[in-house]
Amino acid sequence: MSARRLAGVAVAGVLLGACAPIPRPAVLDELDHVRAGAVAAESKRHAPGAFARAEKLRGDALAALESEDRSGAQILGEQAIAAHAHAHALSRVARAEAAETEAKAQRSAGEASLAGLEAEQSRVAAEVDALDMRTKVARDAQPVVPSGKADADREKARLAAARSLALQARLLCGAARLLIAPAPQDSSQPASASPTGPQPAGASPAGPQPAGASPAGAQPTAASPAGAQPGSAELATQLEGATAAIKKLDAELAEASGSTRAIPAPIDQASRARAGCLAALTAARRAATPVTRAPGAGDALLAELSAAGTWSPVRDDRGIVVTLRGLFAGNALTKAGEARLRDLALVATAHPSFPVAVVVHTDREIRASEEPAWAARADAVVRALGPAQGAIAAGAPAGPSIAPFLAGSASPVVDPGGSERARNARVEIIFVTPETL
Repeated sequence: MSARRLAGVAVAGVLLGACAPIPRPAVLDELDHVRAGAVAAESKRHAPGAFARAEKLRGDALAALESEDRSGAQILGEQAIAAHAHAHALSRVARAEAAETEAKAQRSAGEASLAGLEAEQSRVAAEVDALDMRTKVARDAQPVVPSGKADADREKARLAAARSLALQARLLCGAARLLIAPAPQDSSQPASASPTGPQPAGASPAGPQPAGASPAGAQPTAASPAGAQPGSAELATQLEGATAAIKKLDAELAEASGSTRAIPAPIDQASRARAGCLAALTAARRAATPVTRAPGAGDALLAELSAAGTWSPVRDDRGIVVTLRGLFAGNALTKAGEARLRDLALVATAHPSFPVAVVVHTDREIRASEEPAWAARADAVVRALGPAQGAIAAGAPAGPSIAPFLAGSASPVVDPGGSERARNARVEIIFVTPETL
């Protein structure tokens, strides 16, 4: 080949080489593969900001390649791949945080569901325990066996016991009425103006009401007590039946006491009347006690009064009893008596769910002419235990309901004919326990 031809071929090769495109860097092909995969799609969904930055670097790399800056395209392509890797890491973090949030929500829902199931289990268990107790009581209950005939001395003792049981029945029904239909206290109303007034033993058997609940001499029926709580109709009906039994018992007691011929003492009827009033009181407490909460309000009040060291409280079927003596000089409260009653008034105000029964006992039978004086004593105790009228007018809480009772001499604590019979004259302040014992 001639030298001229060789030179032409060389020139043509140079010209062809100058017109050939710059080869695409392999890193850009790798970048395209990365952005087309599932990892990039995940990054775009969970870390859109980091994904956008990686896409910007890819655009810069392509722009550098178009401007024939192969090195710049190579560097930017590598940076774009690294940015995609960073976006993938951020998307994994975001996905983990979302999973953690969802797991926490599921855990909270599970804990709430578990707490609800535990509360329901506690409620059902309490109901089962209550039903078991009622079944046991019903199974173990013994029927009242007729007392039968007795000699004159035995009948005299039975008559005294029947009077005492009648008094207990009245007090128990009175406590039940306070729980079923508590009335607002009005310490300005005299005690004798309560529906039944403070009653001596053997008086009208209708249960006493909070002072000022209705005009003097009024006899409200237990079937429709004022201020009754919803659902108390059945309780009021039960209390009405127990009250009717006391009325019948009082009529029999009056007949047995005033008759010149030997009439058997109504001791069996007295036992049934007391049992009926206790059943009404127990039903009222059960209706007011949530089955999911253990009772203990009475225990707490008993512990508080015992800790004071000056009251010597005891518990009976009615509630927590504090017995006071020597409160009066004549028919007026002594200074010391007023001070002790003020201290008890603070306790009553601190426990407003406990209605208060004031029971005045005498050391001898009282005549009808003496009843107003004893009613005045009961009224003085009620006023001392209740809040001052100025405090009520100022908007202070009215405190618990307070009901006066005259028990007479039907429930002595020592021999009424003995040398210490003066101890039978006392005032019982009873905080009626509002829930099951």
